[in-house]
Amino acid sequence: MSESLPLTEAHIESLELKMMELENTVQQLNEVILRQYKDIERLQLQQEELMNRMAGSSAGGAAPTAVDELPPHY
Repeated sequence: MSESLPLTEAHIESLELKMMELENTVQQLNEVILRQYKDIERLQLQQEELMNRMAGSSAGGAAPTAVDELPPHY
């Protein structure tokens, strides 16, 4: 039913350009994903540190530090 047309040099060049654009897009997306992965890892570490700090401060036995104290106007 569908007749196969021979690819001309212009067609091949057009396909090569599209392929190059796709490769660039995939590379850019890969860089974004990698950056997001690093951000997620960093945020997870920060969350864990905050959770540990909160668990330690709720233990009750530790004296408040200067960071924990409220300023005088409160």
